[in-house]
Amino acid sequence: MWHITKRELYDHLNSLRFAFTTVLLVGLMIVNAIGYLGEHTAQSTAYQKKVSASLDKMRSKADSLYNLLTEGPGTLYKKPCPLSFCANGGETFIPESADGVGEGIFMTSSRFSISTTWRMKYPQSNPSLWDLMPDYTNVDWGDIISIALSLVAILFTFDVISSEQERGTLRLTLSNSISRGTVLVSKFLAALITISIPFLIAALINLFLLYTSGSVPLGASECGRLGVIVLIAFVYVSIFLGLGLLISSRVSSSSISLTILLLIWVVWVVLLPSTIGALTSGLQPTMTPNELAARQQSLASRFFEQYDELWRKIPSREIPATEETLLWSKYLTEDARDNEKLNEEHLEAQIAQVQFARSITRISPASSVRYAIESLAGTGFTRHVQFLAYVRRYAGEFRTFLTETDRADRESPHALGPKEGTSQKPVRFESIPKFADRISFGGAYNAAATDILLLLLFFVVLFAGAFLSFFRVDV
Repeated sequence: MWHITKRELYDHLNSLRFAFTTVLLVGLMIVNAIGYLGEHTAQSTAYQKKVSASLDKMRSKADSLYNLLTEGPGTLYKKPCPLSFCANGGETFIPESADGVGEGIFMTSSRFSISTTWRMKYPQSNPSLWDLMPDYTNVDWGDIISIALSLVAILFTFDVISSEQERGTLRLTLSNSISRGTVLVSKFLAALITISIPFLIAALINLFLLYTSGSVPLGASECGRLGVIVLIAFVYVSIFLGLGLLISSRVSSSSISLTILLLIWVVWVVLLPSTIGALTSGLQPTMTPNELAARQQSLASRFFEQYDELWRKIPSREIPATEETLLWSKYLTEDARDNEKLNEEHLEAQIAQVQFARSITRISPASSVRYAIESLAGTGFTRHVQFLAYVRRYAGEFRTFLTETDRADRESPHALGPKEGTSQKPVRFESIPKFADRISFGGAYNAAATDILLLLLFFVVLFAGAFLSFFRVDV
């Protein structure tokens, strides 16, 4: 096996295909490094400024608990990831923040004024159509691996068996005391090693440029995830090597083999991920902005009917809280809760729509490898779902803090909602819980596990098919 592998490897390394692969991968990795130079530093600086501004705004609200109750914790921002150069993940189309804000003054009269309590909102990202085509396109590792490496794998395997059949050398090889399985595995290993050499060289050049420029901090965690991404790339390449061996063993002409493989590649790698995702997303439609606004208006109308006597009730500062104050507290609490529940429902529908589309597009290994790389890089949809989980957890902590702080004030009627029923004492800023976004690497590995298993399954099926097909080749 090692003798055949060395022979095949020598032929590959001296071929024009190897030179083309090396130039292509090194060029793409350099373009990637240039495109992302300074990007993480700029993102981190912008993130710190936004967080500081949000905390300053929260500090200005700490003059009373009531202000925190009505205006909320403010905007909560997503932390940028240093490995965004590996997979952009469509970050342009994903919101970078969530808003914990109030609706402002709800009702005012000559006798009293009522403001709504805060609720969580999840803004939609609607980039301008003019922004969809930037001055240059950043090529990430996901693009290089899913498109370039799969095409290269086909170029190295479309003729490994069919060309030997045409020349008659396969018959001479198998006339010796050597099994067909040994020949097939040797050809596979030679092609995999050949493609791995320029890919690793290009990846090291890429990381050297990014690290020495100070654009990307690479700690032990980042290096570990990069190592897993490289292993995933090898598994992905193996899928198309298996596909190339399968088709090359089924046809006797190299030109026909190349034509079939290119057609499969165009459909499997280029068309399916985009077209199926667009088609299946419509099978689970979500509420449009107009429909969401109509639902919110309907909710407000229902509350007006339920609390029709509320407008004649005047809250007071009496202790214990009066019936009027408690009624306003109940109304404002339920209004914030139900509106936030509606926002959550809209968000969950959007998440379900994306998850459904991603599940369908996984019939293409190009989609699976992209999703796996996104999860490990800490970008894209998986990262956004993790961010939303932190937002929800923090929202609960912030509400608990407001309730407990109000209970600690003996001068408060303890009827959160109206100003008259809420503590008016200032709050120590240091005691207010602060939102801290974290990049969960354990969650990243768990999220990538499904896609990694799918890639392994693709490889096993295709290589087994190539193995069985090669055993039936008539030489």
